[in-house]
Amino acid sequence: MADASYDELVKKQFQEVCAKYQSLNLKESDNCFYILGTIGFTSEFEGVKIQDAFELFIAIPREYPNKIPAVKEIGGRIPKEFHHNGDDTLCLGTPVDTWIKFSKHKTLIGFVEFLIIPFLFSFCFKSKMGRMPFGERTHYGEGILEFYCEFFKIKDFVVAQKFLKILASGQYSRNKPCPCDSGIRLKKCHGPKLREAMNTIPLEYFEYEYKQSQFH
Repeated sequence: MADASYDELVKKQFQEVCAKYQSLNLKESDNCFYILGTIGFTSEFEGVKIQDAFELFIAIPREYPNKIPAVKEIGGRIPKEFHHNGDDTLCLGTPVDTWIKFSKHKTLIGFVEFLIIPFLFSFCFKSKMGRMPFGERTHYGEGILEFYCEFFKIKDFVVAQKFLKILASGQYSRNKPCPCDSGIRLKKCHGPKLREAMNTIPLEYFEYEYKQSQFH
């Protein structure tokens, strides 16, 4: 995306965010924008109402919206053992799962309300109730394979990894037997789901997740 387009898009979308979360500021460093400030929310699940606020740093990459922003909690409240990436950014989900959620909106307000706030609410809910409100995936490679089992509606990690290998390689052979061992050709079994994913999700996400899945 051209520089002017990036600047214009981020500034326009930030106005929508700032209209609702007024303590946020948009700043620029190293030719990229970032958002700094406090995001407060009130959410409820199973009769448990939580109202809280967190200090955050949201980095908006130059490739936005074709690359997802990264967020850090800078108030020191969320321990690193609670779903953090190696660079201390918050792990909002597996890369592909996060992309799918983000791609439904592809706006900064969508990123805040459909990814950041559910994460913050989950942390608060677990701190209060001792469990995650919406379930919790295992960390690292196993969690990635759990996602693909859900995505393809299968139960076998080995099969999930075969599907992920197809996605990561970009090599889709429609007339080969489906890896799920149904005995049906791929194009008439899980093929449409594979093609949908390949057409809507950047290849780099699959490549990363395939490497990570080797360590489950």
